[in-house]
Amino acid sequence: MNRISLLLLLLIFWGILGCSQYSSSPISVGFHNLNAKYNALFQANQKMFEAEKKLFEERHDNYSQLLPILLPLDSTVASTVSSELNAVIKKASMVAERHQNSRWLDDAYVLIGQARLVQEDYKNAIETFKYVNTTATDDNARHAALIGLMRAYVEQAEFTTALKVAELLREEDLNKNNTANFYLTKAYLHQLRKEYAISVAILEEALPLLPKNEQKARLYYIKGQLYELLAQFPKSSESFSKVAKNRPSYDLRFYASLNSALVMNQKGNFDKLLKDSKNKDLSDKIYEAMASAEMRQGNTTKGIELLKKSASISKDTKQLPYTYLTLAELYYDKYAEYETASAYYDSCLSLLPNTDAAFAKVKQKQQVLSEFVKQMTIVKTEDSLQKLSKLSPAELDKVLEKAIRLKKAQELANLEKAKEIIASSTTAPKDPFATPGKTDWYFSNTMLVSQGRTNFVNRWGNRPLEDNWRRSSREDASSFASFNTPSTENTSASNNTIEGISDKELATEKALMKTRIPFGTKAFESSQIKRQDAMFEVGKIFKLSLNEPKKSISTFKQLLSEYPNSIHEPEALYFLYLLHENNPTEKANYRKALFDKFGDSYFARMLSRENIVELSSDKESEAQKLYSEAYQYYQQGNFADALSFVDTALKEYPNSHTEDKLAFLKALLLAKTQNFEGYVKALNDFIKDYPKSQLLGLVKENLAAAKSTKP
Repeated sequence: MNRISLLLLLLIFWGILGCSQYSSSPISVGFHNLNAKYNALFQANQKMFEAEKKLFEERHDNYSQLLPILLPLDSTVASTVSSELNAVIKKASMVAERHQNSRWLDDAYVLIGQARLVQEDYKNAIETFKYVNTTATDDNARHAALIGLMRAYVEQAEFTTALKVAELLREEDLNKNNTANFYLTKAYLHQLRKEYAISVAILEEALPLLPKNEQKARLYYIKGQLYELLAQFPKSSESFSKVAKNRPSYDLRFYASLNSALVMNQKGNFDKLLKDSKNKDLSDKIYEAMASAEMRQGNTTKGIELLKKSASISKDTKQLPYTYLTLAELYYDKYAEYETASAYYDSCLSLLPNTDAAFAKVKQKQQVLSEFVKQMTIVKTEDSLQKLSKLSPAELDKVLEKAIRLKKAQELANLEKAKEIIASSTTAPKDPFATPGKTDWYFSNTMLVSQGRTNFVNRWGNRPLEDNWRRSSREDASSFASFNTPSTENTSASNNTIEGISDKELATEKALMKTRIPFGTKAFESSQIKRQDAMFEVGKIFKLSLNEPKKSISTFKQLLSEYPNSIHEPEALYFLYLLHENNPTEKANYRKALFDKFGDSYFARMLSRENIVELSSDKESEAQKLYSEAYQYYQQGNFADALSFVDTALKEYPNSHTEDKLAFLKALLLAKTQNFEGYVKALNDFIKDYPKSQLLGLVKENLAAAKSTKP
């Protein structure tokens, strides 16, 4: 090998050594800076930009709700950009693996942390951001890491920790990009805490730092919403008007115009928006805004009409549940029309995503109202059936025939309406933007199904799916609930004759309906029991769930008036005592009635405990002694004395440790001294009064045995 070749090899060797990622030589640092920035980091930044752009473009904003300042992180949504995020981590990791002496190392770690944050990998994201904050030599990268750390805490609702990070950042000299991101993250934090005044003030500072684009237009829209919540309507309208100046999407521009007209009560603008052909598919939103404007002026009835108009034409399954929710809350809170509210809550729940913040609350109300409607339907149905049972055969036939024909007329009208819907959907021109393979079949359209369900529930009540639901002999059928006491006016079919039902079908329907009517003493008594049970449940729901004390009082009073010997009387008296908290005279009367008639009942003992502290050891011993003596008498067959000792112990030592034992012994004694019904009632009362007793299993066994050997 000649000297020139050897020299060349030495130069190549020195060059390789000089380019080591652990070398601090200018050649090495320059080489790694160049490769890190324009190879790995450039590609990682591009992938991060693509992921963020895609997430923003595919977001689902509900413009009728307050929009979040930052798009909430969601790992399910992030899965749509998983390939981009994985590429970010892979490319940025190359800087750490191959270019340790590069000035871009800190930026690479920040990108890795941001990608992990979007993936909701909070643990690793936080570790990465903390590492950068501790080791970074570049202040801008360190600031970006702290902003990422703050965002991670915000997303996990660790607001106190996030605010501590914010305090650190306030002391730093941030560049323009980091300042904007810091402001937006902090504004988002205060928005989530419902501190809207602070949030919008910070947002005001952030907006001038951002370029004109749809993201900035969206933030102006949010600013308008925040000012609207703060009742600063001129500032709200001004913010909405700035949306159009920042390259918004058509929908964003439309909603900004709509909300601007709403906050300033410019009703003329609604008409302009309705007449604009471009807004044809958004007319439901205009009607909803018009409804809000009317209700702000106190015109609730007009507002409800407009909301119903909006719901009837809406094709937006994302917005429709909130329209139903508004209607449900109006009927629930303002009018206390619980049956109508129940139908709207039901429709809302069928479309509302279970991830929505309102879902749990809506579901709870829907369940309460569903039970209320069920019990009210039983009350009305049994009341109507009892009235029908008292009619003469001729009068009964007339009433049933009229009801059947009216029902048939409604069915025919619904059928015609359905045909119109089908005809319009099949003759309409094909939408060039329709999703490929999408069907217009009724049951694949959740919105139409929901609207149909609402109409059904309004007419027939909640029913399970089953064959011949309309004909079946159902306990909660509402087909009888609308019957009133027949008047002397002519109720013959000739007044409401509707063609389309044969004599045979009419006769069959009448026969089926008659099977529900309680003819005879036993059937009537059974109907009475159903009605009083349901009436009692309605009274409880009014008191415990609907916060309607006056209606609860009137229901319980009606129950006691119509059924003076009801099995629910002691508990009804107890509730009436509680419901008259502000009426000492009535309260005392109901307490006296309870103790006079049911002094040994669980509810009387509940009242006795009001001013009783825990029994002393001596009192507990006395109660135990009385129980032992009563049990000895029971074993000896001296049931009368045993019962006397039990009653004394229950009265003198309420809330003792042996109370459940005494109650069970009393049930056994009632089986010996009274009738079978008294024994069964005592066992049922025990199950209700002592749900945590260790004797509960034994009591249930005795109750089952008693029922199986009923005389």
